Amino acid sequence: MKKNQIIKVLKANKKISDYEITISDRDSRELFYVLDHLEINRAVKTQAITIRVYVSDKKTTASSLVVVTSADDEKSLAKKLNKAVIQARSAKNSYYPLVSKDKNINDVSAEKADLNEIAMKVAEAVLKADTYEEGWINSTEIFVSRYQKEFINSKGVDHKSHDFKIEVECIPTWSNGKEEFELYKFYESNHINYKKITEEIIEILELAKARSMAKKIRSVKLPKDLKILVKNDMLETIVDNFCGDLSYRNVYMKQNHYQKNDVLSENSFSLTMKAEVKGCTASKKYDRHGVVLKERKLISGGKVKDSYGDIQFGYYLKEKDITGELPVAEIRAKGSDYENEKHLIIESFSSPQIDEDSGYWGGEVRLARYYDGEKYIPLAGFSIAGNIYEDIKKVEFSKEQCTMTHYKGPKYMIFKGIKIS
Repeated sequence: MKKNQIIKVLKANKKISDYEITISDRDSRELFYVLDHLEINRAVKTQAITIRVYVSDKKTTASSLVVVTSADDEKSLAKKLNKAVIQARSAKNSYYPLVSKDKNINDVSAEKADLNEIAMKVAEAVLKADTYEEGWINSTEIFVSRYQKEFINSKGVDHKSHDFKIEVECIPTWSNGKEEFELYKFYESNHINYKKITEEIIEILELAKARSMAKKIRSVKLPKDLKILVKNDMLETIVDNFCGDLSYRNVYMKQNHYQKNDVLSENSFSLTMKAEVKGCTASKKYDRHGVVLKERKLISGGKVKDSYGDIQFGYYLKEKDITGELPVAEIRAKGSDYENEKHLIIESFSSPQIDEDSGYWGGEVRLARYYDGEKYIPLAGFSIAGNIYEDIKKVEFSKEQCTMTHYKGPKYMIFKGIKIS
């Protein structure tokens, strides 16, 4: 359905107080490789349309989500909207407003780069790393996508924006002559850097090699107060936990562990929530409710300074300058000189875990590398566990930097006193 048709049907339903429409057009090229052979190369164009309808009065606001499909026409959409009104009335919240028109974003991409050409160059960058005799890439999936997005609400807001994303999934495998060992690699970025892709694939192949040589942890004697470095999914999980704790929602629901001016850590690091960061695919200019995003520093000098979040809970907290749901956390900290000390790098977890209530964090380790003062020894078959609210007090950070979906900052968080079993 066209935008004007949708708005016409929405305005015809007098039971609907307000609405938000989100339209996302995706143009993508998708490559699927088995070993180094291209099996599928396809072009995909899709459109996703969602409508959030509101039933509000001066005391309450209720909403429900409607998904518009290619099979819908004005009649079928009208039926969906009637059902949504009924569903919304069964789950009312205290009143909160929608975003009103202030400044509409009009950032439509004029980029016409050939997506298939980019995808093929990404594939070249991946295969450039596949040069080992005992190791290889079993399968690779590459997605290069351009998005054109529009957000409209009943208050006159009409934002237009674009996104670009490269995604690479691959299964690196290494044989030690007796067994084959597999790892998993997922790379994504909103920025083209073919050299970086090759480096990432080389790194994961080297880690697959280390996995094939990994010893049981009981085969080495680890010192007390060993520095343990975590990265990737676990690092982002820890950061997400603290960002969630400092959200308007958790503050309003009294589910937060920290108040403003609380000392979170003895390390004087800073954490700033941002809208857009080069390399972070979660970047965006406005949130799902159309709030134009405003950068906010949450932690400064290791102390909690502020909170952030969406319009609903920002309104409940009487925030004067609502930030919106900022998508990217950036940490800045002094780098630690850990390289010459004995330390343990956790390369990958089977499933990184954190419990925001108890503070438990850890999980089963698929691969780690122990530096014994002279060399790295690959280890596997153990778990680590700690309490993040205690462990963060003494946290250190690496000098090396990284960029992930929702995060930019030090590549490693460094902890001491973590239980290993």
